[in-house]
Amino acid sequence: MDRTKITQHITLDTGCGPIEGLTDGAVSYFTGIPYASTARMEKPVQTRSWEGTLDATKTGADALQFMTYRKEDPEEFYHKEFRSYGKKVTFTEDYVTLDIVTPARAKDLPVLVFIHGGGYETGTVEELPYGVSTVYAKRGIIYVSIGYRLNVFSLYNSENFGLFDLVCGIHWIYENIASFGGDPGRITLMGQSAGAMSLSCLCMYPDLAPYVKGAIMMSGGGAIPNMARPYNREEASFFWDKIKADCGITSEEELKTIDPQVLWENWYAESRGSLGKLNVKQAGIDGTIVAKEPEKMLEEGRVLDIPYMIGICSQDFMPLVLYYMLRKWSRTLYKKGRKPVYGYFFDRSLPGDDYTAWHAADLWYMFGHMEECWRPFEQTDFDLAEEMQDAVASFVKDGTPGDPAWPPMTDKKHGMRLYDGQSKGLAQPGYCIRKLAHTMFRAPGPL
Repeated sequence: MDRTKITQHITLDTGCGPIEGLTDGAVSYFTGIPYASTARMEKPVQTRSWEGTLDATKTGADALQFMTYRKEDPEEFYHKEFRSYGKKVTFTEDYVTLDIVTPARAKDLPVLVFIHGGGYETGTVEELPYGVSTVYAKRGIIYVSIGYRLNVFSLYNSENFGLFDLVCGIHWIYENIASFGGDPGRITLMGQSAGAMSLSCLCMYPDLAPYVKGAIMMSGGGAIPNMARPYNREEASFFWDKIKADCGITSEEELKTIDPQVLWENWYAESRGSLGKLNVKQAGIDGTIVAKEPEKMLEEGRVLDIPYMIGICSQDFMPLVLYYMLRKWSRTLYKKGRKPVYGYFFDRSLPGDDYTAWHAADLWYMFGHMEECWRPFEQTDFDLAEEMQDAVASFVKDGTPGDPAWPPMTDKKHGMRLYDGQSKGLAQPGYCIRKLAHTMFRAPGPL
């Protein structure tokens, strides 16, 4: 969808003030909405009002990241896949934004909120293939894509400012989505990769229980195992002290005022060096949202009692680890008598190169931007996309994928819906493990 070709404007009244978007008569678009203001190394402040009518007809700003300061290699796999389409991106440190896509004349509709991935260090709100998707609006669902702070500006000292941004954004959506035709009591969260890992953390935060109806996690769902658990502030201090030393500063106040590029460059260098362990490059133990080690919180049952849909790709990143996380999550919640967990296994080899079902490949199918992709997708791919979108839409509306042949996972039954463009059955554990082991040891994906 090229919003620049839409000329009809629409204005709504919200609790924050009037907002102007675009509409083609069937779907309306409100983009670049600043849901919070941010100051470096401080928690977000929710937007309560704006002056005049907010112009939500243009692409908003995204968080500072690699693309802010460096040019990406045009031949790098994920740049070619998601960012080689000429979309202009701007960056800011002052606020965070979200986009809303809604059916025209919507009223009391369920809401799907998407959290992008990018390893906690990169990613944008409107990045292909998921940005400004219309497929769920056409299924009677309001779609929201939400941005959050990244890299050093989010992860510093295990403070999880990016997670606090997301919590703030969920509150904003809950309080304002009715103005766009949404039902605040029917919000489902969806995340991919680091977005799914962030969502796993949010689902362990009890304060969000009144705001979240369900969760969909793609390639990152479940609790990080203790062997790779995130660090708390004390454990991570060696990493952050080194970054401050590299910047030539010693105090927290200096950290808040130093040039953002200097701070990012030194974080980037250390994160790629000997100190850049996985433990300090993911959401840390902050004592609030992530109260303790995630796997321990899962075992204690400190998880929102909502239905879950969790999927992985057969050529995924850290494939066997992601599978372990999914299995542990579903088995544990089943034993505790919680609401169901539905799993899916994406195993479609995308046309156009020698990779198969690589990490994030299922995004093309979930969000319907396949006609904008360089790949020569076939009718089988479009049909598979319809199946996957229908399952998500059903899950958002009533907490199930709407397929009687797709049962929830239990402590003994671990079959997952197989999405390969051929079968409509289940992928059993043996099939999944063989595929994932092949990926890990013989045919790794682009990551």
